[in-house]
Amino acid sequence: MFATDQRDLRTPRKHTAVRTVVFYVIFASLWIYFSDTLLAWFLSDPDQLTQAQTFKNGFFVAVTATLLYLYLSHCLQVQRNCEEAIEEEQDKTQQDIRERFKQLSTLFDSMNAVVYVADFTTYELLYVNQFTEQFFGQDWRGRKCYQYLQEGINHPCDFCTNSQLIINGEPGNPVVWEFLNTKNNRWYECIDNAIRWTDGRLVRLEVAQDITERKELEKIKDDLLSTMSHEMRTPLTAISGFAELLLNEPEVPEQQRRHVEIIYNEAEKLTELINRFLDVRRLKFDRARINYEYLSVLDLMEKAKNGCRDCKAHHHIKIECQADIQVYGNRQELTQAITQLLENACRYSPESGRISLTAQSSNRETSICVADQGLGIPKHELESIFNPFHRIDTGNTRSTGGVGLGLCLAKEVVTLHGGKMQVESISGQGSTFTIVLPKPVDRNNTLNVNTNDARQL
Repeated sequence: MFATDQRDLRTPRKHTAVRTVVFYVIFASLWIYFSDTLLAWFLSDPDQLTQAQTFKNGFFVAVTATLLYLYLSHCLQVQRNCEEAIEEEQDKTQQDIRERFKQLSTLFDSMNAVVYVADFTTYELLYVNQFTEQFFGQDWRGRKCYQYLQEGINHPCDFCTNSQLIINGEPGNPVVWEFLNTKNNRWYECIDNAIRWTDGRLVRLEVAQDITERKELEKIKDDLLSTMSHEMRTPLTAISGFAELLLNEPEVPEQQRRHVEIIYNEAEKLTELINRFLDVRRLKFDRARINYEYLSVLDLMEKAKNGCRDCKAHHHIKIECQADIQVYGNRQELTQAITQLLENACRYSPESGRISLTAQSSNRETSICVADQGLGIPKHELESIFNPFHRIDTGNTRSTGGVGLGLCLAKEVVTLHGGKMQVESISGQGSTFTIVLPKPVDRNNTLNVNTNDARQL
């Protein structure tokens, strides 16, 4: 800021110097010309004229030297005043910066979180709060952040967020992430920001909150639910098996047969719920991708339609997809995701209405849309519907089945395939869910289909 102010002052100073020189040249030239002319009019003796010109030149030199002295003194005084004003402003600004830094330091020292500032280029630590010193030591000055905070690392961390914090040379959006520290083996949730330091350079500010206890509780909860789910499958299998045997017995009375059929159907629903929960857990914790192949989107749609259990006779599903559109992924998982969206559309369309299943392909991505004309989703619920066990708890939808795992499962599948899930909905008019998957690059494995063939069902 101060360098900019000084550059702004140079331009008027340069213009003043130029004007002074021009004024001096004009004044000196006019003085010499007119003074010599006047002396030549009044003095005809050459000796007297020479003496007069000598006196005149001496007088001119004395006057100009005096004026130059006064002018330079004035300029130097003005310059000294400007420099004093700039120094005073710099001192005031530096004092304000120190006061603000002291306030921020006091604030950060009161936090039970790791807070530090590091240079973007050299990774040198510029500040750590007291909480960080207590856990990682007080010998942080002059050290690199990865050497001070990590164990056995002598180079910038592979997970460093520096490249994500600066956009076109300016601070970008904060980056939130989690990692397991190698020095104390504790989990942290980190919030990284690019900020301007006291000297104007960009630095990284990181605030890391210890979430080890939360991670342990989540693991205990997941392990408990997983164990319970696995243990529940054994009695449910027995219930379903014996109920199926009773249904196949011809001697069972009709009234008891209806009761057994209810037992069988409810056991199957509970088994499906447990399997769905286990699938969600598997997708969240097992990120390995296997059995990927090039798949016909039309085949996936038809299989999802045939496997949709919540669709009734009054639900009309229309498929629109060109036969050559394909995606790269796991057949079972993608079919499961599309099936879930269809079941969701049927479940929330109790008064029938058209349900459309369409696919479009571009040079970069393939979109699979499931649209219905059902109850719709309130606007404030759109950001929460993909959370596990989330239900739209309104009077119109309490009678619908499910526990809120289907959409979570579908989104996990799409995310693991490098895609994204989008939703648009108007309450009372219907919803549109869109699966966007990246376009397959290797065209050597394309399906053997007629590119001009398109089918509508």
